[in-house]
Parts: sequence; structure tokens; C-alpha cells
Amino acid sequence: MLENDRPHDAGYDARFERALGEAITSALARSGDSPVVEQVLWHFGLGRDGGQRRGKRLRPRLLIQVALDENGTFDDALDAALAVECLHNYSLVHDDVEDGDALRHGRASVWARYGVPHAVNAGDSMCAISYLTLLRNTAGHRADRVTAMATVLHAANLAMSAGQAFDLGFETAAHVTLDAYAAMIDGKTGVLFGAACELGALAAGAPDERARAYGELGRAYGRAFQIRDDVLGTWGSLQETGKSTRCDVTRRKWTYPLVWALAGPPTPERDAIARRYAPGAPLCPSDVAAVVDALDVLGAKSAAQRAYHDQLATARRLAAAHRIDRDGRVAALVQANGAPPVSCAASSMSSGSRGRRRKSTIETTSTRTTAVRIPSSIG
Repeated sequence: MLENDRPHDAGYDARFERALGEAITSALARSGDSPVVEQVLWHFGLGRDGGQRRGKRLRPRLLIQVALDENGTFDDALDAALAVECLHNYSLVHDDVEDGDALRHGRASVWARYGVPHAVNAGDSMCAISYLTLLRNTAGHRADRVTAMATVLHAANLAMSAGQAFDLGFETAAHVTLDAYAAMIDGKTGVLFGAACELGALAAGAPDERARAYGELGRAYGRAFQIRDDVLGTWGSLQETGKSTRCDVTRRKWTYPLVWALAGPPTPERDAIARRYAPGAPLCPSDVAAVVDALDVLGAKSAAQRAYHDQLATARRLAAAHRIDRDGRVAALVQANGAPPVSCAASSMSSGSRGRRRKSTIETTSTRTTAVRIPSSIG
């Protein structure tokens, strides 16, 4: 998992995958021959349908890297890393239902294979497995430390639900501000990245204040990751995302490129986007193409690239202020798994974009706050 950073700890990937499979199957043994067993195993690529494409395991990798940096061990962090991955996957199963995504990692999502009611139930089961895995406490952490870790995980779960509710509400909203978008991605994505980093520090025995600083760092990286994901949801291929191309625009999602584009002054391209988003319903293929073309002219992909790098800069400031991630291993891990698909230098802004760039940064108001702000003024 982290072989490039700690050569003497080679084999973390394989150890984590084995432990994940064992934790899931052990927990599911409580369910007997319930259909939920097959459904959960299908989602994770285990059982007779194993060997399928899986996610990057970025959140547990972050957690373990933080624990190692804070002088903890792989075993100290393992239960928490497994719990974060299970919680993340529970949210993915529910997201697929709510977004109507029939593909997950290039194959049928749980709801597409088993139906919506079963998918909701399977997701709930993964949530339960997450907490059971954390609470088994195989590393023998003190009771108060386990309570603190469970609190971080529960708080992240609640905040993720709030962020997802914003996202769902935006699908029929007439307009979404950059501030509202910031609140949505902080909950939907930022908080679990933050929880992963905070849990890694707690698992290593770091003081609470230092663990919270890691949580702030993770949230910044989570916001960066979501902005990159927004770019992939508009311009990414099936091979990159495991989903249908341009799926976010088809579903009328208010992603960073869309919100940024509509925050600017009136232009024919902006009006073309606003007109197609106005009905509050999914877009037809010709409208999707027109919206993407308008985004290209406005330079929305490059604006998202700049916002991504702004979040990385925020993370660097947080790390420096709190004297964490001093070797840059957490930063390197995020960037290796979140390199944006377009270069800052290769701006997609054409002559039709009026040559004016809006300020597109997402900033923390201080190094101690979790609130985020996206200025919508012209830079």
C-alpha cells in the first residue's frame, strides 16, 4: 500500500485486501444465508464474483500513512482503515441509487443488479460493518481512544449525509452559488478524507489537537479530490471513471465547472448553459453536448484545475502551520492518486471566452476553521 514510502513495510496492499475480505466475510457471517451477503460481496468484488476492478483505497491509504508518520504501526491503524473503507463503500452504494448510476468500477452497481430496495439494505449493512470493524479494537487501544475514533467516524457519516442532501437538492435548484457548492463538497467528500487523516493520527496515539490538525489537512485534500472528480464527471472516459461519460451533465449536476461558469458575467456560452439547466430535469444528449462545448469555450476545465491546485496550496499551509506531514508523504499520496487530467498551462480557454478569468479559489478562512469559501468575484 505504501511501499514506495516505507520499503521495509512492503506488502501493505496485499495485507489490507486480505484483512478487508476477512472483516467483511466475518461480519456477514452474522447474516446467515440472507441475500445481503451476496450483494455486499458483489459490490466489493469478493466471493465467486471476485477479481473485478476495485477502487483506489485512497482513504485507508491516507489513514495508514498518517499513522506511520506519527510513529504508529500498520496494525495500530488497520481496524480504522477497514472501517473507513467500508463506510466509504456504503456511501457509494447509496450514491449509485440516488444518482441512478448503473455502473460502479466498470460493472453493474448493486441497485442495477439486485434492485433499489436491496441496494439500500446492502449499503446499510456496510455501514454497520464499518462500526463493528472499528469497535473490535484488535490493536488494543485504550477505551477512551476507541470512543474518540468512533465519534470521528460517526460525525463524518452525519456530515456526508448532509453534503449528499445538498447535492440532491441542487439537481432541481434554479441556481447554485459557489459558497453553496463549497459547503456541499466539504460534506460530501472533504469530511471523510479529514476523518481518515484524523483517525490515522488517533490510532498512532497522537494528541487530540494534532489529530484535529490532520483532519483539517485531509478535508483540504478531499475538496481537491472532489473538484478533480467533477472534471472527470464532465470530460472523463469510461476507462477513467468506470461510469458513463458526461454523466454529471446528463443528470444536471452542479459541479465545479458548472458553478464556476455560471458565476461569471453574461456571455452567449453562459446563457446557453443556464437555459439548458433551467428546466430542472435531466438533459438530452444534444443539450449535454451543447453544455460541454460552452464549458470548453469558457475555460471551465482550466478553472477547475486552478481550484484543485488552490486546495493543494491550502493543504501545504495547514501542514506548515501545524508542523504535520513534514516529509510530504501524505501530500505525495494524494497527488499520485489525484493528478488532474488537464494542465494549468494547457488552458482550454479560447478566444471566445472573452479572455477574462474569474477568481476560482476555494480557501479556508483560517488554518483552524473547517469552513470553506469560494469567492465569486472577477479576479
